[in-house]
Amino acid sequence: MEKAYYNLGQMISLDECAALSQEVLEMKEKGALTLETNPDYYNGSFGGVTSGSHRMLQMWTPLVRQITGLEVIPANPFCRIYPNGSVLKPHVDREGLDWTISICLFSNLSHTWPLLAKVEDDVTIGFDTIVTQGNLINGRKYIHWREPLECGPDEYVIQMFLHWTAPSIG
Repeated sequence: MEKAYYNLGQMISLDECAALSQEVLEMKEKGALTLETNPDYYNGSFGGVTSGSHRMLQMWTPLVRQITGLEVIPANPFCRIYPNGSVLKPHVDREGLDWTISICLFSNLSHTWPLLAKVEDDVTIGFDTIVTQGNLINGRKYIHWREPLECGPDEYVIQMFLHWTAPSIG
């Protein structure tokens, strides 16, 4: 089985994270983010697309092509604010979202809240949620999730998701 998950380490600066986080928070204040209430996948988070996330999608396309060896096509970006009680249930991504980079833009949690992925029948790995850092995963291949977020009322996480479609073979 070919490896389809990578810890990419620091991807952007703290200043860039702050600017992108501010953009997400301003969209929430304007009512431009959607409260996500799909009990099959996620619940209690706020999500939407920002202009900064589109810029990041284009910026990281060459790296995803290099790592995967595929001429991936940018699909879409998405940002999500996870407050206390947010849920991301075990799932695989929908068709067309083959490869995803997840970058932590902001976290004021007092504990870790990793993204978990089942990469073999008896092997689950975790990617820590660390500001500036990202990971790349084939979300169509691996079931992935986060445990329900338990934190204080003023604590939250902002994640940016950048999605690419892999070309069809044959």
